[in-house]
Amino acid sequence: MLNRLLRAGVLLDKIQNFDGKLRFYTLRKDAFIAENVLLQEGIDYEKTELGVRSVLCRIFARPFLLAATVFAVVGVFLFSNFVYGYSIQGNSFVNTSRVEEVLRANAVDGFVWKGALDLDGIKTQLGALDGVSFASVKVTGSRLRVEIKEELPRETPDSLLYEPVLSVCSAVVTKIVAESGTPQVKAGDCVAPGDVLVAPVYAFTEGESPAPARAEVWGVVTYEKEVLLPSVTVESVLTGEVFQCREVFWFGKQVGRKTSIPFETYDVEERVVYSGAGVIVKQKTYRRRILQTVYHDFDAEGPRLLKESIEELLCALPFHARERGTVRAVQKKLDNLLYLVLYYSVEQRIDSPFAVRFANLEGYG
Repeated sequence: MLNRLLRAGVLLDKIQNFDGKLRFYTLRKDAFIAENVLLQEGIDYEKTELGVRSVLCRIFARPFLLAATVFAVVGVFLFSNFVYGYSIQGNSFVNTSRVEEVLRANAVDGFVWKGALDLDGIKTQLGALDGVSFASVKVTGSRLRVEIKEELPRETPDSLLYEPVLSVCSAVVTKIVAESGTPQVKAGDCVAPGDVLVAPVYAFTEGESPAPARAEVWGVVTYEKEVLLPSVTVESVLTGEVFQCREVFWFGKQVGRKTSIPFETYDVEERVVYSGAGVIVKQKTYRRRILQTVYHDFDAEGPRLLKESIEELLCALPFHARERGTVRAVQKKLDNLLYLVLYYSVEQRIDSPFAVRFANLEGYG
């Protein structure tokens, strides 16, 4: 039978055998020929159409399938007319958050109707941001695509080109390496903050002419730190008394009465012991503090205080400082006061272009 159909020019597809029954598919234009062949062979057959009409009939015959089809069609129509996402490309220097602020101001932070989008307005606002020379805004599918073209970095003249190199601190000059300009000091000179180290001129036999002032200047800088320790101080100390409680919050709001803390002054530690379904349970530990008069033993506490003060002094040094000796300490004991003065000398860069940019200027003597 199949051979007869093939000889008649009928194209067959998906030929299957189910419990002695043969099933196959053919084109609509070959259906009439196939029916004549089957009739001539005396073969019983059932005809099933899979065209649009047949599909629609099946859909309308099944209410659930009809509802699902309608929902799908409406969903596709609605979603195809909404924008529910965006992408930002091309910005290396312009902060992405600034671009997102413009998008949020135009309601592009969730589902938004395409017809409500003012693409020209968004493009204008993005183009007005600092560093943006051009912005492309277009909708592709259900996403808004933003492409940023940034401005080329502006070349600004060096404002220090014809300004002098100044000292940023009090120091004794140890070395000057002048690349350009005329040095105004030499090794061994004492300088104060603001003194000119290198002038922005070039001196020659017949006079002077402007020249960039560039130099590397080193000097010995002495750092100083004063520490006072009274014989009697009033300090806040822990007593060892502890109060613990648990508080329950539901979606950020506390449930129940607020805990009454039996201490006026305290340290508090907090940890979450449960979190889930909007409920958070916190355990708080309160440690009582009281003001207490403390009498200090200078002989016992002096070494510890000196050690801590030296560590603080060394931490204040700039990264490029070179050690020169050890910390020198002067200690005086008065009737009710321990007075410590620390001195530490280092060799470091003192020229303004370098020191202002990289050094920590606090603590310069």
